[in-house]
Amino acid sequence: MTLRLHPATYTNENLVIESLITEAIRIYSVDMFYIPRKLVAKNDILGEDRLSQFKTAYPCPMYMENADHGFEGQGAFASKFGLQMERSATLTVARREWNKLVGKYGETILPNRPVEGDLIYFPMTGGLFEINFVQHASPFYQVGQLYVYQLTVDLFRYASEKIDTGVPDIDIFETLKSTDATINPVVDVVHGDNSKFAAKATTDIFDANNPFGDI
Repeated sequence: MTLRLHPATYTNENLVIESLITEAIRIYSVDMFYIPRKLVAKNDILGEDRLSQFKTAYPCPMYMENADHGFEGQGAFASKFGLQMERSATLTVARREWNKLVGKYGETILPNRPVEGDLIYFPMTGGLFEINFVQHASPFYQVGQLYVYQLTVDLFRYASEKIDTGVPDIDIFETLKSTDATINPVVDVVHGDNSKFAAKATTDIFDANNPFGDI
């Protein structure tokens, strides 16, 4: 028989197990930043918000499950949209730590757990990742309780979101990626050059019957 307790009901045994798990994660973890997403104009049909804002970043220790093998995914590959970089990872964060360092501020869309769509910044590699899935209700309870969240994250693809967390290493992503000239004045503007076509028109004869020239 599996014992499942109310989330607020902790026995002494639960507290001991949670303390051991939290300490183990803290020993092997890496300090990362949890960045909640603030919805501005969510499209209920497509389920996205291109006007999202990221205004705060909270340091939080997380353990990378695939640390021995590096990031997963295909890496760099060519697609019909050009060269893309696919990197993914699985992160584990203690519920107690997340609630103490992030959850208590009530900045997340769901205040009681990490949320898909929020960002994770990894200072060691300078990578910005987006949470794709949160395992918040694992079927395997330890003495009737759950003590960690598992986050599946992929490399963040910037789409004109507003990033102003106050952490320069994070905010630089908007400056580098934005096509807004007021934010990134170095954006190259490509102007059309029709001089070659004008020169060609003076040497070749085109008419309505043969628009492609002599064949």
